[in-house]
Amino acid sequence: MADVKFMNLSENDNPATTDSVLIGNASDGLKRTSLGNIVNLAKIAGPALHLEYVEGTNNPAATDDMAKRTVNIQAPEVAGYTFVFWVSSATLGSVRPSYVEGPNVPSTKVWIYYAQGEDPSTLDPIKIGLEAVYVKSELMQG
Repeated sequence: MADVKFMNLSENDNPATTDSVLIGNASDGLKRTSLGNIVNLAKIAGPALHLEYVEGTNNPAATDDMAKRTVNIQAPEVAGYTFVFWVSSATLGSVRPSYVEGPNVPSTKVWIYYAQGEDPSTLDPIKIGLEAVYVKSELMQG
């Protein structure tokens, strides 16, 4: 069996990608791999996270009260990424609380707050903006 030499990487100012280290997990035990393999793992094509800004507007002229008070939102498909959740729901051009009905589904409704007795059909349409968060699809496997 070959001699095993352990190297303290902090003592080496310039480790080579061909240098190897031991890695392990509960199912596979310890294995030797090169620093180059670890670097390649970290260099997954494209960033691990992706954000997509989405806007929508309610329809105060609708006959259905729910359509007056909500905005339908759909996260776009992004090649190589999987939708995870919505963040940062906000009204644009006005100050009103909003609520994302399904924060972890790509197609949902955003509810707009109206004060008691306030009639949405007498007001201008309200625009909502929010961010869809995606994770690199290959990281979601497993």
